[in-house]
Amino acid sequence: MYVLSWLFAMLIALLATSTIVFALPQSASDELSAATAPQSIFSVETNRMSTLFASCATDQD
Repeated sequence: MYVLSWLFAMLIALLATSTIVFALPQSASDELSAATAPQSIFSVETNRMSTLFASCATDQD
């Protein structure tokens, strides 16, 4: 039973390690392109929030 739980723990550790390794950028250009992603996400969120606020502010006649 101990051997089975140890093997299961090693399998989970290997899966976690491979997930981390595959998430790392493979080259410098990949790293630079990933660096601009949060900025573009922020601009999309800013545009969405301004649209939301604009839709809430109605013209009162």
